[in-house]
Amino acid sequence: MFMQIEYGKELQFLAYLVPVIMGIQLTIYFYYQYKKLEDEELPLNKVLLAFGSFILFIVFGPLFIQIARNFIVDEKIYEIIYRFGWALAFFSSIAFSSFIVREDFSLIINIKFAKILAILNFIPILCVIILPSLRSPIFIGSILFVVLNGLYIIRFQVILVQKSVGKIRRKIKFFLIGTIISLFALVFATIVGLQILPPIINELVYFIGIFDLLIGFIIMYLAVYNFPPFYEFEWRENLFKLFIINHQNYKTLYSLDLNQDSHFISEDIDRVFSKGISGIEKIIALITNSKTEKINKIQQDEYLILFEYGLNPSSLIYIFIIKEDLFSSIHLLRSVRMHFESFFKEILLNLDDIDEIQKQLFLSFNKMMDIILQKG
Repeated sequence: MFMQIEYGKELQFLAYLVPVIMGIQLTIYFYYQYKKLEDEELPLNKVLLAFGSFILFIVFGPLFIQIARNFIVDEKIYEIIYRFGWALAFFSSIAFSSFIVREDFSLIINIKFAKILAILNFIPILCVIILPSLRSPIFIGSILFVVLNGLYIIRFQVILVQKSVGKIRRKIKFFLIGTIISLFALVFATIVGLQILPPIINELVYFIGIFDLLIGFIIMYLAVYNFPPFYEFEWRENLFKLFIINHQNYKTLYSLDLNQDSHFISEDIDRVFSKGISGIEKIIALITNSKTEKINKIQQDEYLILFEYGLNPSSLIYIFIIKEDLFSSIHLLRSVRMHFESFFKEILLNLDDIDEIQKQLFLSFNKMMDIILQKG
């Protein structure tokens, strides 16, 4: 069943173990980053699972092919392991697609078309299982479906880059570059696996493919490191107004227009909320004077009011006026609370002593809001 491998083959196998180990570590890190952000309930963070699964299959497929080529002499066992490796390698793009064919991504891609490509990607896997020879023109032709699905994955990432902003945009760019490079490694693996080149050139292509895969993984690691929460695509257009209010005296410490059409929206909000800030303050007074539990959201005509309550001091209430109830809006409001209470920590503990100049003091939070909103 096993054979004593030649020095050249042994070197090839040992060389491939480097990207395998790195790929496993990278997969674990992708899953870890998703788990770390899971409590944020941001559905687009599933893209981390897509990349992690893609890497897992793209390294384990060729690994089984290498084990068969270098270790197995029994023909039947060789065929099983060799074909299993091909099936895993082809499944890498399906694994990625399975996470992007969800409704969460329907705003940027045609979900039905993505599903069709993912299903067609199963054809070469079926060919691996049923065809008598993997050198058959049918099998080689079926690889086109893997290529098409891979190209659609690249297109998906290009659109992600276009739709994203700030730090998340830079991270997705790294994902895109790393994915393209890694997919080329799959091409090299296919050429080597089919053994259609002379032995010396085949070995050269093999090591080029390994180097290519390592570069792709390094770039992907830069992408996933310190990955920020991935907000819904429409999160910017959803935000209208921010208020930070001290409910002890119902005074507004800070307010900010969050939409490009802020002039028209402010007039509309003034109408809906009985002259804007004063109307919001009345709503706060009503809530805090009631005996009910803390209210987190109120629907007011076509607007939704989100509430987050201060931690230190607890007398503050943070308010977003938004259009739709998005997970990103909730996360963003909590981020505002964290930064505001950290930025003005000492001042907030002595609010009564600076009653006259509060608004001027808190205007400096505009710069922090630029960072939070990733405008800068």
